[in-house]
This record gives sequence, structure tokens and C-alpha cells, in this order.
Amino acid sequence: MKIIFYIFTIFPLKFAFLIMDAAFKAIPFHVLSFLPPLKVTKKNLSIAFSDLSENELNLLAKESYKETLKSFYETLYTWSRSSKKILHETKKINNRFLFNNPDQASGLIIFAIHNRSIDFMLRWISIQRSNTSLYKKIKLNPVDRFVKKFREEGNCKMVETGIGGVKAILNSLKDNQMICMASDQVPARGLGVYAKFFDHECYSFALAPNLARKSKKPILLSYLSYEKNIGHVMNFIKPSKNIYSEFGVQVMNDEMETVIRQSPAEYSWEYKKFRRLLSAPQDVYSD
Repeated sequence: MKIIFYIFTIFPLKFAFLIMDAAFKAIPFHVLSFLPPLKVTKKNLSIAFSDLSENELNLLAKESYKETLKSFYETLYTWSRSSKKILHETKKINNRFLFNNPDQASGLIIFAIHNRSIDFMLRWISIQRSNTSLYKKIKLNPVDRFVKKFREEGNCKMVETGIGGVKAILNSLKDNQMICMASDQVPARGLGVYAKFFDHECYSFALAPNLARKSKKPILLSYLSYEKNIGHVMNFIKPSKNIYSEFGVQVMNDEMETVIRQSPAEYSWEYKKFRRLLSAPQDVYSD
């Protein structure tokens, strides 16, 4: 399996990105507009950035879809390369908390957003410190088994999203381990609350701020970004102390939104983030 992913990502990251940039310049938006992921992307952008014109939406949706394909390439690249290679490709670290805090005997909560490749980001984090992470099972069983085994290298543990996974995450935190989870997707019923996200009341994943409030453990927002003149950048942000309050989910959403607004195209808008809006019980993606 690893060799297959290697063949698909034979080009270096920077060179592959240059090829994608050139290809997308030559392809008009209407040629891509029938693709389901691009349709969802444009719909999400129209909800999040309602002040944009139709032409501005098309341009941003096309750019975002290109970055999504780059993210997919990054993921396959991560699955087929060594830890040393991922460290080499990470050119900058904003907030070096893992190096400034050598004491790994205390728990730590990391909540992430789908900015570029989650697997690239998680791989880098796992090299620094073992952790327990939530993940969504991949539908193709051979790929799922490979990815789970890959992600659990370095004494890390992956647990499926759900009640069982939440219990495992909680136990790991009680044992003063580091836990990681993506917090920007729509959770299953019972695992979230409604909170504003881009001025809309969205059903939001509440686990990270709830655990922070109950455990008083430190919590950080993590995401991957890419700067053309530098390369891949690992980012860690210490959120407002209000994340430990009863309004923690809203604080979490605000922190994630701030990051996304800095570079909207890098965020993975192909997920149906607004499928459970308080103001729109109908499916906003049906048209």
C-alpha cells in the first residue's frame, strides 16, 4: 500500500504544487463547476462570505478546490514518507510549545481544523509526542487498516469518533496524556451544541472545550499552513481563557474562524459544515 501512495506522489511537494497551479490557471471555472466537491465548496463559501459577488465566489471556490487537491496530495505524500521527511518538509513552527515545555507528564488538549492535510499535521505532532486521537473510519477497509496502523506509530493511539472513542479520549487525558481531535466538522447527535460560526448557529463539536473546562488541562488550536516562499508551517495558538468557561464552544468557533479568515482558500470547504443550521432545518445543499 505504501509503495502505491509513493508512486502517486512521486513529485516533490513544491513541484507538484507548481503543476497544479499551472493546470488550474488554464481551466475555466465552468469546466469544474459540475464536480460535487466544488459545488459544496461554493455553497459553503456563499454562506460564510455572503457579501461576495458571484464572480468572487467562483474565483475563491476554484482556488479552494485547488488547495483541497494539494491537501490530498500532501496526505498521500505523508502516508508514504518517513518521519524524517515530514520534519524536513516542515520549514517553520509558530509557537514552539512542544520544545519550550519538555515536561510531557501533564495532559494537553489539541483541537485542529482541516486546514490543508490533517495527516501531515498529525504526523508532525506525533513525532514530537505520543498522543491519543479521534479519527473517522475510512470506508475502504484495506486503506483504513493501513492508515490506522500508520497513524499509531510512535506509541500513538487512534480511536473512532463516537461514544467509545470519547471515553478513550477522556481516559487518556485523565492519565495526563496528550489528546488530539479535529473540531470543525459536524458532530453526531449528542456530541455537540449550537454555537455561531461565520454568523450562523451551527451544530458544533463540543468535546475539546468541555474537556478543557472539566479537566483544567492546557488547550491549543493547531493547524497546518503553506507559504510559497517558505513551505509548510506548523501553527499552534493558545486560545482565550474564556474557552474554559460555559461559553467554551463559542470561543473555540471564534478561534477557528479567525484562522480560516486569514486564508479562506486553504480551508477544506468541501465538507458539509452547514448541514445542521438552527435557522435552516432543511438541507441547504439540496439545490
